[in-house]
Amino acid sequence: MAEKQEEEDVPISSQGLTCPLCLGIFDDATLLTSCGHTFCRACLKKYDLSHQDLDHMVCPLCRTVTKLSSNRVDDLLPNVTVNGLVDDYRVRSGGASAILEMQQKCTVCNLQVEAIAFCITCDAYMCEQCRVGHKQMKMFFEGHEIVSIHDIIEGNSKPGSRSEKCSAHRQENKHMFCQDCKVRVCFKCAIVDHRDHKIQSHQDFKKEMQVKVSDLLHRCKAKQSELEKNIQTVETHHQEGHTALQLLREDVGQACRTKVKQLEDNRRVLVEKIDSLERSFDETLSGQISKDRQMIKSICSSVDLVSNARLGCLETDSLVAHTFLCEEINGLLKDGNDQTSVGTIREKTQKQRFNPAKDNSLDLGNISETDAEDALAGILKGAIYLTDYLIFLFKLPLLLFLFIYFSHFFPLFC
Repeated sequence: MAEKQEEEDVPISSQGLTCPLCLGIFDDATLLTSCGHTFCRACLKKYDLSHQDLDHMVCPLCRTVTKLSSNRVDDLLPNVTVNGLVDDYRVRSGGASAILEMQQKCTVCNLQVEAIAFCITCDAYMCEQCRVGHKQMKMFFEGHEIVSIHDIIEGNSKPGSRSEKCSAHRQENKHMFCQDCKVRVCFKCAIVDHRDHKIQSHQDFKKEMQVKVSDLLHRCKAKQSELEKNIQTVETHHQEGHTALQLLREDVGQACRTKVKQLEDNRRVLVEKIDSLERSFDETLSGQISKDRQMIKSICSSVDLVSNARLGCLETDSLVAHTFLCEEINGLLKDGNDQTSVGTIREKTQKQRFNPAKDNSLDLGNISETDAEDALAGILKGAIYLTDYLIFLFKLPLLLFLFIYFSHFFPLFC
């Protein structure tokens, strides 16, 4: 994962060396060969966790598809150029720990006196004399935030955390955000270069992004809780189904013990049918559990990428990538939980009954779903009897007429 250096903002000199997914300096920069966009290899691996069923990867920036081999992200090519630039940047910067270990001098005057304070607004270390002058010259430095050098060393305040300066208007901070261009701009740029664009303050943009991510995280937690409850329900159905099948097996065993040795083959057929029902039951429920667990895993892996402390730094490629990830999480959250089919399978399993054969039959019996089939057979048999009876009633007057006729004209036959 790209180095985040304890949530510290990336210095200006590292621009162009930050991963669009984690917003940190590239760590093992890796290319997506189809489009040429670069990300941390660890970030791509985490992003790929929620797409294991695909043989390709969709670029979070441009949506271009890159085919993956059997080793997936491990076989993607490193970006040698970017990795070289990252190494050069680390050599030049010397690392944050080395800076903190040095005895910092005042950067305001040329006396090389030890600094005792730091102005966050000016991003300058100050000795005692410069600190007093800074406070007294209110016309120039009113409202500047000054902290102790100990706060810098202990990490309570961070040098370089001030607003980024505009490259065109070097005295202006980038306090505005252009929604059309998706970049941070200064006030002058907003008036001149982004006159007809939709502009908002950077703080409002940051708050808006924080609200969106907070809502997304809340929904992810709710979805995870829902999936965990669904897994518990499935496991309960699983146990109940096993109990019903066990009772069914005991009924078959009891009937088998009352029969003679010749019925063993018939018993084996019945048990195999039960085992087949059990296998089908287990495969269906296990598949549902596996699906829910995979969704939890996909949500968690995607949440790790979007819940970034540097949401205020999102712009251009990183904002596009962040938006794409949020859309994918929304798609995962919209998927419903299929509890109906699980309950149906459980009910179907519990409805299975063993019907023993008669004592005079060399057969153990059969397994069927409740008595619905027997009831239907009884209804059909009753309908046949009713039809025969109606036919008899229809023929009775004709028989009586024939009997009287033959009795009158042929008394000898009577």
